[in-house]
Amino acid sequence: MFKLILIKNAGDVSYDITPIVDSITWDSNLSMMSAMEFGIIWNDTRYFAENPCDIGDVVILYEGSKEVNRGVIVTESRSNREAIKYSVYDYAWYLGKSKSVYQFNKIPASQAIRRILNDFGMQIGAIPEMGTLIEELYIEKSPAEIIDEIYKLHEKRSGKRYNVELREGKIYFEDMEELVITGTFQLAGNVELYDVFSNPLSASRKRSIEEMKNRVKIMIERDSKDKDKPKYEVVAMNQDEKSIRKYGLLESVYKIDAEDAAKAREVARILLERLNRVQETNSLTLLGDVDFKAGRLLDVTEPITGMKGRYMIMTAKHEVTKQLHMMQIELVLPEDVK
Repeated sequence: MFKLILIKNAGDVSYDITPIVDSITWDSNLSMMSAMEFGIIWNDTRYFAENPCDIGDVVILYEGSKEVNRGVIVTESRSNREAIKYSVYDYAWYLGKSKSVYQFNKIPASQAIRRILNDFGMQIGAIPEMGTLIEELYIEKSPAEIIDEIYKLHEKRSGKRYNVELREGKIYFEDMEELVITGTFQLAGNVELYDVFSNPLSASRKRSIEEMKNRVKIMIERDSKDKDKPKYEVVAMNQDEKSIRKYGLLESVYKIDAEDAAKAREVARILLERLNRVQETNSLTLLGDVDFKAGRLLDVTEPITGMKGRYMIMTAKHEVTKQLHMMQIELVLPEDVK
């Protein structure tokens, strides 16, 4: 049973608005911010229930006792006597709407991220140690952009992958490989749980080599005043001969800092492993499970399209209407996520 609770801006009054909500949708993608929308049924007749919602109020969606989503009402849309539509964003929205300046002098990436989140009053659930040293001046960028650049730089240098999301008002950075899920649905409270893949409503699959790279070169910029010497130097290269013979040569070049030249071979290996693949973009429409979020991994066997193996959820769009929960998920191979 889904329930939508409204907490007024002052924080001292709350309402269960579920009876006057027509539908609820929320999405999840590979970014810090998630969005939710809902509609309030209203009428201007004398005895119809008053709408308590206003911009700035907090809304929390529950499934039973489990919190599914939490955020702030940012926009209200009215049209004649139709349901009043509200758009809700989680607290990471504030990180994207601000501009700031930060200068970091060789501090670990995790420490830099913590500093930004603390400055903006964000509650931290978990941030693993990220040892990549950050020495950078960020000017007129949003805190969300700065955090994104920092942890993705660490991903590139360490080979690790992280999922970032808010849960119960706290922000979590977690290893993607640890987030393997299975899905179930329940048609009523007194019946058994079923596997969501036992009855997929629709499925589609697309495979492509458009973004494949089977040769990777790593270069650095040399600080040289000699005009006869090249300014850039390729310091490492890795390639897959079998892939080149099968698909043709698809090359890419990446620039790293000169002080990281010793890691060039490892960077080339990691990038080739990540990019030298046939990419897939798949979608499934299923009965809903609130645990299906972007960044989660799941094992899929779908005989019609031929999907088989472990995939990552790229986006998940959920909709609840009259307590019927449906979802549409986009899937990619984990290695295809850049």
